Parts: sequence; C-alpha cells; structure tokens
Amino acid sequence: MKRILSSVVIALAALPAMAGITYDFRTVTTGLQGTDQRVHASVEGANVRLDFETGDGMLFRNGAVAVSHDGGTKLTVLDPQAKTFFDIDLSSLNAGEMANMFKLSNEKVSVKDAGDGGVMEGYPTQRKTVTAGADVVIGNAMSMHFEVTMESWSTAKIPMEAAGFLQRRTGNTGLPMLDKLIAAQSNAVKGFPLKQITTVKVMKGGKTTLEMSSTTTVSNVKQKTVPAASFVVPAGYRRVASPIDRLMK
Repeated sequence: MKRILSSVVIALAALPAMAGITYDFRTVTTGLQGTDQRVHASVEGANVRLDFETGDGMLFRNGAVAVSHDGGTKLTVLDPQAKTFFDIDLSSLNAGEMANMFKLSNEKVSVKDAGDGGVMEGYPTQRKTVTAGADVVIGNAMSMHFEVTMESWSTAKIPMEAAGFLQRRTGNTGLPMLDKLIAAQSNAVKGFPLKQITTVKVMKGGKTTLEMSSTTTVSNVKQKTVPAASFVVPAGYRRVASPIDRLMK
C-alpha cells in the first residue's frame, strides 16, 4: 500500500488544473524503491490526461494512460495493449485503517523562502523549502521519527491555477503530518512548479534507517487546446479490478 500511495503522489506531483496546457515531466526516485517515471501531461480545464512512457510497474505500467475529469482526484487508468481500464479514487486512499495504524506526535512544519531560484525552461523561478517532522508509532510497538523536506522552484509566469497535486489542498490523507505538509506547501508555493525535490528520512534511536528521495523536473511546457477526445475511454475497453482493490482483497 505504501508503494502504491507513493506512486500516485509521484505521478501527480506536477499536475496542473488550468485550461489548455501540455508538458513533460520526469520523476527519479532513489532509496526504498528506485523508479524513473517519464510522463506527458495534457490538461484542458478540469480534464487531465497522463501518457506514461515509463511508469512505476505497479499502478502505472509503461505505456499506460490515465485520464481524469476532476483535476486528478478520480482517475481512470487505461492499458492500451490489453484494452482494459480500472478506476481509482484518490480520496478513498485516505484509508481509515492506515490512520489507525499510525499514531503521530510532536508534529512540526516549517516554510522558508529561499529567494531567487534562477531561470528554468526560460522562466524565472522562486525557491521555497518546506520541512516537516513527526514521531510515529506503528501499531502497538515500533516507534520511529519521520522527517520530510520538500524544495520547490516555481514560476509566476505560469498561473497559480496550474499548481500541482502537492500544492493543492485535496482533503485529508489520514496522516496528520502529511496533511500539514500539503497544506503548508499549498500556501507557500506560488505559481507553477518546474522542479521539486522531496526527501523522506525515517530514523530510529537517532540513526537514519531509511531514506528516499524523489526529484521531479518539468519541461516542454506549451499552452494549447487539448481535444476533448483525449479524455475519453475508447470504445471496446473492458473494466478490470484496480491493483489497490486486488491488494485489499
């Protein structure tokens, strides 16, 4: 479940919510799981389409297509080769059972303006840093400390409405630390994120036991009209159970 949730966040890390824009993004993750996702995004209003050149191998396979009609909360994931599709509702991943598994305390979030971020893809950027931390008890025994650092290089030359998944308040995740992190970055980052680096550290007894880092870079941004047919499930596709449904069973 953790890996699936991570994949969803990575895939949506740069999703915009504005009319008529396309771009490419690449997310390289190291640590707990090594992935190199390359995606082409097309957006028209609340309609979103993601074409995965390379996915995570689980939720989004190579060649998969994901479409949404509400800015990315509910997704239909297509397998063009098998001509199948499945639906996932990200709001349902708030997972009450996960909230019950984790008990958090000493939660802290800090937002800093790091100044001029330089020029990226021809756009001037502003750099922001968001840090969060919490003590976490899993179940009735294991106790750990989580630290999350997120750096963002955003441009005001692309409307703030194009801000990404992690820059928008999309509801509760069920984990207070992550909720605060998302809310803090939503308020702190202005404009469209052209680059983001997220690092998660898990510590036990003062020592780092796990570290994972994801870097997302955006390129080839174009404002253009996207045909309505791009967001429609083609005729002849068959609905199947999602990987999340199969996992829960």
